Amino acid sequence: MKHLLSLLTLFLVSFGAFSQTESAEIKVGDIFSIQKSSNLPFDHIHFPKANFIIKRGGIANYKGLDDVKVKVVELLDDGMAKLTSVNGKKFFNTYKYVKADMAQALEDGELQYLDLRSKSTVATN
Repeated sequence: MKHLLSLLTLFLVSFGAFSQTESAEIKVGDIFSIQKSSNLPFDHIHFPKANFIIKRGGIANYKGLDDVKVKVVELLDDGMAKLTSVNGKKFFNTYKYVKADMAQALEDGELQYLDLRSKSTVATN
């Protein structure tokens, strides 16, 4: 009886973990919105430090990133992804791409998934 209960518990735990990873799969082309809730720096979206932005002639305005829509361009190792702005502008007027730890950024609220494909037009009579 112990073995059956252990086997059943192991099965349910592994099934639950598999279903979570499958539903949270991020693909190239997915669109997200950057959410900045405070003046604290981003922890999981890897923007360059202000001194590097200024050295390249950019404007180090992290507050201006709130509600910017970004698209996944490339999936990297260890859950990292390369992001670019949807509107084609560069971040801080100098950087075309930034990297982000997607799972942690979504969990902490730095990124929010935008499901633009589910919007459908309804015909009215």
